Amino acid sequence: MKFSPRHLLLAFLALIPFTAGAETIYLKDGTSITGKIKSVGTDAVVMDTAIGEMTIESANISKLDRTNKETIKEEVPIKTNADWRMQQKDGLGFGLGATLMPGIIFFYDRNLSTTSQWHTQLDLNAMSRTNVNGDEIIKTQRNMLLTTYRHFFDENSGFYIGAGGGYADSKFEYNNPSPYAPYQYTSKASGVFLLGEIGWQGTKGYYFHVGLQPAAYISSTDDFDINNIPSVTNNRSSANKEHDALKQLSQISVGFGWFF
Repeated sequence: MKFSPRHLLLAFLALIPFTAGAETIYLKDGTSITGKIKSVGTDAVVMDTAIGEMTIESANISKLDRTNKETIKEEVPIKTNADWRMQQKDGLGFGLGATLMPGIIFFYDRNLSTTSQWHTQLDLNAMSRTNVNGDEIIKTQRNMLLTTYRHFFDENSGFYIGAGGGYADSKFEYNNPSPYAPYQYTSKASGVFLLGEIGWQGTKGYYFHVGLQPAAYISSTDDFDINNIPSVTNNRSSANKEHDALKQLSQISVGFGWFF
């Protein structure tokens, strides 16, 4: 088949939109697409190419090379949760631990990959119980340092499961301020525990998390002796309740943090 000068001219004119002022979409797999960008959305970019109109998902785009930025408003393609985890690897935050012995928590998160994270947490818990006169007769304190390895269900999911362990140190104090028979008693406990996790975590700078953290001692020492609590009114039963709460490590953690 022979081409006449007229055929060649038409072919040249047809290619002008894609050669003069052409724009390029660079993909994350290393390839690129050339043509004229019609629209840029948060989910996809639409481009006219030599083979027709194409729609490219924003998640697959690494960069746009534009020539008509004045006529089309460009929106940066949405980054996935996986992108954010790798760009903002470190997180710091604080929150509350909801348990039989409530307290505050401080934590540090380190993203290891798009689906894994290292979590370190410090818990500071305290409770007190008063008598009918308003005197503080029982005071308990507990500090916990724990670390877990978290795995997200997939690259774009905020839901995770995790496992790890930590160390807890606690103190029980009884004080009878009676002017006739003042009495004080102190006991201490400490131990190593294992911990599981399941929860949800946000991304992109400031983030929120909520999770269940069941935990139990695997090795501990405790010199508490209920016989050292005076058997007056309900002091012994109150002491037992507070001491039991001291040993219950499981909690629901709720916190706010900042990825950077």
